[in-house]
Amino acid sequence: MKNKLLLALLLFVVTACQPKPGFINHPQPNLSITFNAVPDAAVLGCDEIQSPSALLGGLDPSHPIAICIINFNPDQAQPEIEAGQFIYATGGLFTTYLRYVILRDGQQVVIKTADEFRNIYAPIESPEEALSYALALRNLGAYYNLQKDPAYKYEVNEIEDTHVVSEADGYRLNLYSYQFFGCGPHWTSVVELKVAFDGIITEVSGTPVFRDPNMDGLCVD
Repeated sequence: MKNKLLLALLLFVVTACQPKPGFINHPQPNLSITFNAVPDAAVLGCDEIQSPSALLGGLDPSHPIAICIINFNPDQAQPEIEAGQFIYATGGLFTTYLRYVILRDGQQVVIKTADEFRNIYAPIESPEEALSYALALRNLGAYYNLQKDPAYKYEVNEIEDTHVVSEADGYRLNLYSYQFFGCGPHWTSVVELKVAFDGIITEVSGTPVFRDPNMDGLCVD
């Protein structure tokens, strides 16, 4: 009995001394986009036009694409925004709404909803397209070359870079979300998604993985 207790204690000490978490790295896809600046954003109902991440370059068809930013204005009626005519919203007290502008057949087309986006880009036919599609429709990020930071606190034993796995009915991938707004702790979480061939995105799981303890007392509006 005594030997078993000593063995259990030894295993606990050895396990506790092992460096955690382990990291699994994947190469970042070599993608690029075509971005055409729009001279008059207001004509398209945008407050600002931005260039998207190159990681949206896997979308097919490969229309030139830009981000249409709409800022919440409490002093101005915004019936389309109130009706949900946007891809997603971000921000704290001052909300920002996101749409896309593409150049199709020589015409600038504003994509106002996820359903409109899906009608243009589905079916999803490659891992690269699944990554670009998910990033376009969800307020999430792709993380690569993740490494241990001694200042961070970790909640899991293993952290894996963003990567896409092909499955029988679509693609499974992991993206990351950082809780910037609100009060701490400000977690970075891994979010596992399923992108079906028809463009339907399902969130499979979300797990907090690490945080910076120095940010625990910070509140961001």
